[in-house]
Amino acid sequence: MGAMGAAAGPVFAAAAERARVERRRFVVVLPERESSITRALRVYEMGRHYPEVFHMRRIPVVSSVELERGRVDRIASDSAVVYAACVLEYVSDVRAAMDELLRMAGTVENIFVVTVQPWTLTATLHPQARWAGIADTHTVSMDPITALHRGFAAGLVLSLAAVSATSERGPDEAQGDDDDGAIDAHTVVQVDEDFK
Repeated sequence: MGAMGAAAGPVFAAAAERARVERRRFVVVLPERESSITRALRVYEMGRHYPEVFHMRRIPVVSSVELERGRVDRIASDSAVVYAACVLEYVSDVRAAMDELLRMAGTVENIFVVTVQPWTLTATLHPQARWAGIADTHTVSMDPITALHRGFAAGLVLSLAAVSATSERGPDEAQGDDDDGAIDAHTVVQVDEDFK
């Protein structure tokens, strides 16, 4: 596939350039609903094309829901350069979705995919995510997100929160501690600051 799995901004730019050079329709495939934060990040990703996608509607957008339904008839076969950003994670059948992207694009060189990296908490904890995986060159590898994945990620978040909460004690809170001979984290910080 044209370029896959790298940072979204350069991949979007590469897809837009390929569509321009090849004189093909440029199609963007996006999740059905996005948060305000995600939509704001699209400004970075799409750069000067952002208004063309979201305001002027010059670049056709196919939603993940349309992709789920099967053939997107409004996009002819072998007619487009397709940019799919963070979509495959939310469809029920990744293979069918990829087949539809390939139908629209005609060849893998006309497909540009960005996935949420599988090791991120977003990939595992997003309530609508079904898959996590990577995309690179001509390969997309996605595996289902299981309850075990979600449980491990949630446990990690809770552990980090607990560590953060217990390490945030101020000097006043530490005064009541009995001196057991152990080195206190505040003492180490104080010593380091004294030697600056």
